[in-house]
Amino acid sequence: MRIAWSIGFILIGLLLLSYPQIEKKVSDAKQEKLIEAFEQLGNLSEQLEAMPTTTVDPIPPAPEQLTILDGARGVIRIPKIDLQMMIFEGSTETSLSKGVGMIEPKKQFGINNVGLAGHRAIAYGKQFNRLDELAPDDEIEIKTKTDTYEFVVVETFVVNRTEVEVLSDSKEPLLTLVTCTPIGSKDPVDRLIVQAKLKPKS
Repeated sequence: MRIAWSIGFILIGLLLLSYPQIEKKVSDAKQEKLIEAFEQLGNLSEQLEAMPTTTVDPIPPAPEQLTILDGARGVIRIPKIDLQMMIFEGSTETSLSKGVGMIEPKKQFGINNVGLAGHRAIAYGKQFNRLDELAPDDEIEIKTKTDTYEFVVVETFVVNRTEVEVLSDSKEPLLTLVTCTPIGSKDPVDRLIVQAKLKPKS
């Protein structure tokens, strides 16, 4: 009986240890599916624009693809921290449960100071968990349906959650990443900010 209990405790321990990795794999697979659907939708838009009116209509995307992409604005990629996630309109729990949230959806990449919010949790690799690893000159890519924007990190700092001035527009286009800090804290009052400027197109 004791052996059975011991084996049971060992199995539970192994499951608890492997849970973060399993959760990350599930989350990554979900993001890959979203990004693939988003890019297919973008390719379809390009085909429609380039297509003469006499040609046969392309096959439209499946309804389930359109549903999961409701409110999708683009894809964010940060190579240094191995991040690739969909961007959705708004910073509600619904948006943040699917990916990264665009705080002010009316703003435009490459023109305004666009704020993106993401969750942090103890599980390694969860959305903006590794945001604190970014430093000046690190690169961030934003891909929308119509264009690709490259940003370069200029500074990282911490502010109180009431200091929303970090999202104000400036003379140049900016990207402002926002997440809670410290990681794992319940209802933290501070926000970790990573601000990046638009890289001129060569």
